[in-house]
Amino acid sequence: MSSEELVLEKILSTGSNGIKKSELKREFTSFDLDQTLENLVNDGKVCVDKKGAAYYCWTSEVYLKHLNNVDPKFRILIERIKFIERKLDSHSNSVKDAINGLIELLKAESTESHKSLVNLDNFKIEFDTVLSRSNSSIGWIELGQVRDELGQKFDLNKNEFYELVEQLVNAYHNEYELSTGGNEGLILRGLLHGYVRGI
Repeated sequence: MSSEELVLEKILSTGSNGIKKSELKREFTSFDLDQTLENLVNDGKVCVDKKGAAYYCWTSEVYLKHLNNVDPKFRILIERIKFIERKLDSHSNSVKDAINGLIELLKAESTESHKSLVNLDNFKIEFDTVLSRSNSSIGWIELGQVRDELGQKFDLNKNEFYELVEQLVNAYHNEYELSTGGNEGLILRGLLHGYVRGI
């Protein structure tokens, strides 16, 4: 056993009375008791305190019981702490419910604010990026393919996407060209325009 284990075992065996430090010094002469006690105190395993004219050693748990028995101020403090704990326990469920409600509210707002961040300017930037990556040699890309990518990025449904495309093409008519065909797209002059390219 290490010196710390030997000293801790001896202190544990004395119970609530503790043991005089001088008794420990008489028993443990083969190692530096002061250093060993300091290590145990720093680890929170042992408390050393003056009782009368001598210094006594207790385990941390036993020392708290000792203080509760001999120190009225400590006893009052412990009672107040327990009272606060009971109050906190009784309010913890309502606090948890309030926090969970707040989290749900924030989640809902973040989804809405994410959609509200989609404006014509940032939609145009992403739209142009998708067009620039078009693998067609003449630059045409299906609007359905663009919708798959941007609809997911901006959390847009089909109608919201095509409303933005229509606004974009009308606002920047000299930058985009639409072509008939495809499976989905904008209806212009009675025809389905499902392809787009940058001019």
